[in-house]
Amino acid sequence: MGRVGKLDQAYELIMSMKELKPDSALWRTLLGACRIHHNVTLGETVVGHLVELKAQEAGDYVLLLNIYSSVGDWEKVKDTRRFMKERGIQTSLGCSSIIVKGVVHEFLVDDVSHSRKEEIYTTMDEINKQLKIAGYVADITSELHNLDEEEKGHALSYHSEKLAMAFGILATPPGTTIRIAKNLRTCVDCHEFAKALSWVYNRVVVIRDRNRFHHFREGRCSCDDFW
Repeated sequence: MGRVGKLDQAYELIMSMKELKPDSALWRTLLGACRIHHNVTLGETVVGHLVELKAQEAGDYVLLLNIYSSVGDWEKVKDTRRFMKERGIQTSLGCSSIIVKGVVHEFLVDDVSHSRKEEIYTTMDEINKQLKIAGYVADITSELHNLDEEEKGHALSYHSEKLAMAFGILATPPGTTIRIAKNLRTCVDCHEFAKALSWVYNRVVVIRDRNRFHHFREGRCSCDDFW
C-alpha cells in the first residue's frame, strides 16, 4: 500500500493487527513510504510509534528531516536538529567503499584524502556535465540545509557514493560493473544520479546501502524507487 501512496490505509491496517504486533521494521517501511510521498503528519506519527517501542534510531530522525525538507518546513528541520542534539542523537558519517583490483577504496562526503583525488574530482565534474546533458537534475530535497537551489546542488555534488562511482568510472574498464557498499541509506539524489549514470555510461551499478541492495541498469533501479 505504501508503495502506491495509500499510506492512511496502510497505517489503519497496521493498527488493526491484533495477534501480531507491528515491529520496528514494519514501522520503518511505512516511514520510508512517508518520505517518498512527503507525508509529514503520518511520518511524525510513525516516529512516535518507534519511540514507544524504544526502537528509534538516528536514521529515523534523518528520514523525518528529509520529509520536512521536501516540503520546505525549515522550522521543523531546525527543531528536530535541536531535539537530536539535546538528546545526544548523533548520525553516523556517510562512508562508501568500492573494491578495485583487490584494494578497498573508501570515500566520505567531499573527501580529498585519496591519492588520486584530482583525477577523481575531474572525472566527477565530467560525469555531472554528461548527466545534466542527458537530463539529470539534482534532487535538492535531499539537502537538509536551508540554502538556495544552486548552493544545494553544489552541496549534493560530492556525496560519498558519487565519489565512489566516479572512481569506478575512472579506475575500471568500460562495461565493468561498479559495486559500492554504503553504511547509511542512500539519499534520493544519489539514487537518481546512479540511475542516470548507469544509462549514460552503460554500466551496471550495485549499491548496498543500510536498507537494501540497489541494482541500477539502463536508467532503472531494481527497487523501483521504493526503499
